[in-house]
Amino acid sequence: MNKVSINILHYNSFEKTKICIESCLKQNINNCEIIIIDNNSQNDSLKKLKKYFINDNLTFLENNINYGFAEGNNIGVRYALEKGIKYSLLLNNDTELIGKDLVAEMYTILVNYKDCSVVAPCIYDVTKEGNILIGNDCNYLKFLRKMGILPQNKRVNKYIETISEAQGSAIFVENEEFIKVGGFPSWYFMYGEESTFAKKILWDGKSILWYKNNDNYILHHHDKSNSIDDWRVFLMGRNRAIEYYENRSNYLCRWTLAFLFFCLHIFLKRDLIYLKGILEGIKIEKDNSTKDKILENAVEYVNKSI
Repeated sequence: MNKVSINILHYNSFEKTKICIESCLKQNINNCEIIIIDNNSQNDSLKKLKKYFINDNLTFLENNINYGFAEGNNIGVRYALEKGIKYSLLLNNDTELIGKDLVAEMYTILVNYKDCSVVAPCIYDVTKEGNILIGNDCNYLKFLRKMGILPQNKRVNKYIETISEAQGSAIFVENEEFIKVGGFPSWYFMYGEESTFAKKILWDGKSILWYKNNDNYILHHHDKSNSIDDWRVFLMGRNRAIEYYENRSNYLCRWTLAFLFFCLHIFLKRDLIYLKGILEGIKIEKDNSTKDKILENAVEYVNKSI
């Protein structure tokens, strides 16, 4: 069996990361390394984690700045590859693995399906109303499939189906392919990077498989208020627009039509913060901003908002 890593992106939250690590330590899988990527936490949470798990042989990578979700994960995958690790499960620190065979089963899928480079587990958002399954689909992806920009989804068997995009809070990847397509676009900072990554995987002739199993899955412990901060919604809209402008060239007419329909959909929903983000992405395109400037734009907006 090839060595596998579980990469957990950590920032400031000792309790959430502790729960995540404890669930990973229960996995029935040999030759697995748990890697904690600290995005320059501003409290003592990293120190507490090192002390709490002192006997569990974890690897800690410490960034000297907060690189955001995208580059934080890229750093973890590059480190794993340098150590000869072929596959990695990328986790948000507010996730929890349920079922002891989840990692082993996703590994088996990646090995057995030769065109597969990404496996998505079932992820349930933990809310006040109960656990809600994330569907790994949205109207925008449906537009793109109808336009022939993305392949149609299909059922492989009782437990597996192909999908257009995997939710980034828990995603099992083939590390060489991850790096080959550019990983997560670091200039997004956070939100939407797994969407662009997924499209590049599909355009490279690989598949993304959704593994549905009622015994082995992921819980995502969001804020149970069900509210989303405005700055997060803004970045979602901004990065959706940036993705369109960066990748539209091979499907210019079809993707432009899909993007315009999507913008109209957002306008009719009166989702004004998301729409504001889209307009910011359009402005970034018109200004011919470099990737460094796009990243700087996101970081400045986040710092002003929190």
